[in-house]
Amino acid sequence: MAEPKIRFYLHSKAASDGRRPVYLSVGIGEPRPVRQATGVVAHPDLWAAEAPHLDKRTDGYRNHNERFDDLRLFTRKLVRRLAEDGGLTNEAVAVALKNQVASYTGRPATVPRAKPEKPAGPLTPEQLQHRPLREAYHAWQQENAAEFSATYLAKGKQYFDWMEKFDPEATPASVDDKWVKRYTGFLVTDSPLYNNTIHQHINALRSVLQQAGLNTRWLKNKWKHKAKKVYLTFEELEQLVAWEPPATRPGLARQRDVFVARCLCGLRWSDANQLLRPHIRKGQVTNQIRLDQQKTRAAVQIPVLELLQTILDRYADWPGDKALPTINQQGSGAAIKEILQLAGIDAPHVRVRYKGTVKHEEVLPKWKAAATHTARHTYGALLAKMKIDPLTMRDLMGHGDLKSTMEYVHLEADATEQTLLTGWDKLRAHTD
Repeated sequence: MAEPKIRFYLHSKAASDGRRPVYLSVGIGEPRPVRQATGVVAHPDLWAAEAPHLDKRTDGYRNHNERFDDLRLFTRKLVRRLAEDGGLTNEAVAVALKNQVASYTGRPATVPRAKPEKPAGPLTPEQLQHRPLREAYHAWQQENAAEFSATYLAKGKQYFDWMEKFDPEATPASVDDKWVKRYTGFLVTDSPLYNNTIHQHINALRSVLQQAGLNTRWLKNKWKHKAKKVYLTFEELEQLVAWEPPATRPGLARQRDVFVARCLCGLRWSDANQLLRPHIRKGQVTNQIRLDQQKTRAAVQIPVLELLQTILDRYADWPGDKALPTINQQGSGAAIKEILQLAGIDAPHVRVRYKGTVKHEEVLPKWKAAATHTARHTYGALLAKMKIDPLTMRDLMGHGDLKSTMEYVHLEADATEQTLLTGWDKLRAHTD
């Protein structure tokens, strides 16, 4: 038979940093080629259609290019062997390629096997220890359904998608320190994920191991990197308030109002989305927002500033007794970026992320770095700028501990700079 048509290409779906999964396409004469992910991701600017595919500026480029060469050679030998045996089909090629790619993770090729019969009724922790990790995750979801929101509970799906991609046969009982090291190594080298996301993977893994009744004191998680918060200064907030949205886009004006309102009260998107007019009550000096936060269940009493009251009055007749015209969280995040861009909020923001031990630094305009949580960060920064004491800040923001509040106190460095300059002047005066 003719040689198979082998081609490596970038998938159309890109990660947030622009990198795309590298796929292998194998044509053997059937109507559709076999397509298999190689476990490698690459940025289009560092990718070439001809071998070697990855530019040397790519992390791990040498190993990845060797993998492509190995896959090309393996595929040619595989097709010849299957053709000689009379078993050349897309399905046979796909199974062999999948196992070959899986072998690069350090896990031996798997043999398809029947799924174990699932016991009737809830599984005990002892039973969960020998079930797939995803089943332990589902058990954790069911047990915590009353404590966490549906959105939070569903967030873990992406983590276990990656774990299954790395090791489809993994069970809670099979996870040990070596498995975790190989898995995190796989995420660093073969996924577009950065350390902070890997930190979340390990936390999710810990939860399911505990769900299966296993000791997790050995499981260390040192992957978190403290990211710099994105927030608006008081001057930028004034600039946003003064900006006039296009008259042809009333929806944009509403979302500007929602964002500014959240900057003035610190509510998370989830709480602003559920804010009702009855939550706004008359206080001794000014109106107050009184509600229990969805994430922490903490009760907050937030004074309503004059500008915030103006925005609330603007939507006093909004349907459903809602205090603000919120939209879904994804749409809100996109609207915030567009609003800030149009309003000229483009001061440079340095985003620092780590992938393994490699530091990735990127300078972005503030509007591009902003997200739904930027409003809450802005409120915290404004409180710090107003020199509100940390205990009061903690109560206003509904933090569970003072440590979270202190992160906002350090956002404004004016006081630190003044203290340093004053101390320096004293030293010079003493020397003179």
